[in-house]
Amino acid sequence: MHMTMKPNIHITGNGSTNGGSYHNVRVMGEAQIFGPLESDSIRSMGNIEVDGSLKSGKIRLIGEASVRGDLFGNDFSIMGQMDLQGSMRSRTIKIRGQLDVRGECEADAFDSRGGFHIHGLLNANEVDIRTWGPCRAKEIGGGRITVRPTKWGGIKQFFSGQGPMTLTAELIEGETIYLENTIADVVRGTHVTIGSGCRIGTVEYRKSLKRSGYAQIKKELKL
Repeated sequence: MHMTMKPNIHITGNGSTNGGSYHNVRVMGEAQIFGPLESDSIRSMGNIEVDGSLKSGKIRLIGEASVRGDLFGNDFSIMGQMDLQGSMRSRTIKIRGQLDVRGECEADAFDSRGGFHIHGLLNANEVDIRTWGPCRAKEIGGGRITVRPTKWGGIKQFFSGQGPMTLTAELIEGETIYLENTIADVVRGTHVTIGSGCRIGTVEYRKSLKRSGYAQIKKELKL
């Protein structure tokens, strides 16, 4: 049986190509992809623009990226900045920079050491957020949700003059929730800990609610 091998893309410097199905995509410089792109793996160092959806098993981005559609992956990481016009679904998502998702974001594990703005729902079994920059999501759902400041967050804030490195959401819902530096209208969970730097409208808990450090909670409700 004859098998057709998928071609590779290698762009060094400035270049462009049409979308399609490829094996490996490698970019060192600036690349523009005209149309949806599907590949086994993508590695970009520089600037990549995809004029359509992006689907790949492994995605490694260093620099800047723009995708004018949805993103589907298995293992995604970015060190830099990404603007995604659609929604994102990947088994693992690792952020070391800034991510802007206009739709929803879904993963098994979401690991952020940077900043993000997710305009819809962020949903993952494990959510681990270190607020190195401003973080926003309309709603957050998961099994275990942890939000803490990074070790160097205070130093960055002092030198950059930015406001507090906080997470902001309308609703945060999960089984086990630990929050610091978080502003939310409603927090709902089984075991909930509200720590320093939090301003919460209503906390709804099933089994336990703990306060750690200075936290503001307007209303507490045991379900």
